[in-house]
Amino acid sequence: MLLAGGLLAGFINVMAGGAGFMTFPLLLAAGMTEIEANASNFVAVLPANVVGSVVYRRELAKVQKYLKLRLFLAASGGVIGSWTLITTGQESFQRVIPWLLLFATLSFALGPWIKVKLERDFAFDGRRWMWLSFLLEFIVYVYGGYFGLGMGIVMFAIYSIFSQMTIHQANAIRNVTITLMTVISIVIFAQAGVIRWAPSLVMMSGAMVGGYFTAKVAMRVPQVYVRYGILVWAIVLTALSFWRYH
Repeated sequence: MLLAGGLLAGFINVMAGGAGFMTFPLLLAAGMTEIEANASNFVAVLPANVVGSVVYRRELAKVQKYLKLRLFLAASGGVIGSWTLITTGQESFQRVIPWLLLFATLSFALGPWIKVKLERDFAFDGRRWMWLSFLLEFIVYVYGGYFGLGMGIVMFAIYSIFSQMTIHQANAIRNVTITLMTVISIVIFAQAGVIRWAPSLVMMSGAMVGGYFTAKVAMRVPQVYVRYGILVWAIVLTALSFWRYH
């Protein structure tokens, strides 16, 4: 079950992010507590982002301008979010997960329309508001270090509004920054002793294979189809979260 879940997680995470919602209940079914499942989930889905970073490295070379700043935001956000989870627990946070995902899905769906309207009606240039983009990205990284569910979808929404990046360039940045944030979170969770390593590594092996082949396919799919695929998964993810937590 965990191996198959890892394979599917690899496909989902490279294409759209948000695979944690599918893998999290599988880890719970393996007998973990919620915090153990959440921490172990970071280990399980890490290869998908690592492999995605490697496959998209050529696209990453085209968007180097703010990369170091984004890596710093990812690292610091991961520390804050993970530390918050360890010290407070996640029961109260679960109640707001569906609403956060709904916001993320709407942001991603309406992002291009909002961007065009702002540019046409208000002469909006997202590149002049990069400070706001970085602030929002930092908030998402803190959230990612805490739970991470659907953060890739929110990142896509921010990129679509504040930058001129293609979907593949956005994917490249998303993968490398989330990889860094995830590694830092894993270190913090491991020190707290909340990671169940054996089940995590089983799922990780599946995610590694699924992530590699999905990233290869994604690079050959037209941008519009990749976006539609991400949007469909975002809608499914949101619906499932309302069903599970409400």
